[in-house]
Amino acid sequence: MKKTFILLLAAFTPWLNGASYAQEAENPVPSQTLEEVKAASEKRVSNAVDDVNTRAQEYVLRKKGQLRKQGRSNEVFVSYGAARVNAKGASPDWGDSRIIAYQRAQMDAREKLLKTLYSEVTSEIVKDSFKTNKLPKFEPEELQSQSKLESLLDKLTALADATLDEKLSEKGIDPAEYNAAPPEKRKIMMKKAFSKTTERLSRGDLSGTLVTRTFETTDENGYTAVAVVIQTSVKMKNLLSELRVSKGAIEPNPNKKRKSIDDFLIENRKNLMYEYGLKLMYDEQGYPILLSFAQAGNDCNPVDYEECVDNREFAYIEAENDAFAHIAEAYNLSGLSKTSTSKGEEQSKEARVTQTAEGEETIQETVSRVIKETRAMAKMTSSVKNLVGIEEAMRWSEKHPVTGREINGLVLAWHPLKEQAIRTFKAGKIPSNSSTSEGAVFDNGSGSSTSSMELMDDSDF
Repeated sequence: MKKTFILLLAAFTPWLNGASYAQEAENPVPSQTLEEVKAASEKRVSNAVDDVNTRAQEYVLRKKGQLRKQGRSNEVFVSYGAARVNAKGASPDWGDSRIIAYQRAQMDAREKLLKTLYSEVTSEIVKDSFKTNKLPKFEPEELQSQSKLESLLDKLTALADATLDEKLSEKGIDPAEYNAAPPEKRKIMMKKAFSKTTERLSRGDLSGTLVTRTFETTDENGYTAVAVVIQTSVKMKNLLSELRVSKGAIEPNPNKKRKSIDDFLIENRKNLMYEYGLKLMYDEQGYPILLSFAQAGNDCNPVDYEECVDNREFAYIEAENDAFAHIAEAYNLSGLSKTSTSKGEEQSKEARVTQTAEGEETIQETVSRVIKETRAMAKMTSSVKNLVGIEEAMRWSEKHPVTGREINGLVLAWHPLKEQAIRTFKAGKIPSNSSTSEGAVFDNGSGSSTSSMELMDDSDF
């Protein structure tokens, strides 16, 4: 009972994230009241997929409503996707399956956005009918005596059959059960078929698309599901493009001052388990910073200390590559999606004629069935060169609060001053001194939750 209460409480308390890292917008997305959270914690979550879908969809609808009030609904585009963790909590692969679920959910969200960018659609409708009253029949040559060779083979077969029949009879088995079936012919007498096939192709540029929120729920049956919300705009696409080609020559914006990124990561270490993807944030001087959050599962035996430590080295390599991929995908990502669906029904009448010792026996039967076929494929590719100034900001290792499986995470950071410093170092020069200033400080919240924090400023989109 205690464990169930903890699971249910975790699944319905996104407010534990604390205040948003970004400044509140003019019309902020409303958060749950304490009464609503208490009421939700008493509910039993029976389906994790339904729960994350509902939470993500409600968040997206509120966000779209907020954008409409600001007159920006045609500038900023939001979508979400969800996926179930296929492995159960007791499986050593659960941690990796969870990360794959986040990737699948992000892919789903991207596909939805891709469909709005460009689509090609073709459809084909087919109706086919056929009817005959000519029953199947055996031709005379089919019933004539066989050739001498066939006759000889039949005799040899008959001799072998007789020997086997005798052996079967000795064992108390009726040889008649194994006699060859009489010859039979089948023919379609009537057929009515209808089908509709639709094919769709979508493709486009998804650069500038960032993950703004994630949700995660484990239901009473032990299944876990996640949802990912993505957001994009021309403004964000252009901003990332400027950062990419700037070589670090970026001026700070005093109006964007936030808490030190180092302090933020330290204070929110427990929340990093629910952060996924690339975030655009600002430091205490107002410099734009890219933080890429990634993680990997550890399939070690939780009580085997040495195995867990050894596996971490490889998990961090995996997480680091994924974190770099987030940066590349934000800078330059193109997508392709194909789907094909076919649905129809078929009704047919079949005649079956059997040749017996007494003559021909004819049976007719009508069969109706619905035929469905669905195929879907999506592919996202990115390629970026000359990335400079990206460094590891933090690595962490935590046990998932629900399954107890170890999760290893890593945060990469790009800072314009760091890129300038690295380029100066590579050129063999000494950097000039840069001034620092105390930034605005505010509470980011603490503790663990089943949804990510809102880290980005809506005004950047």
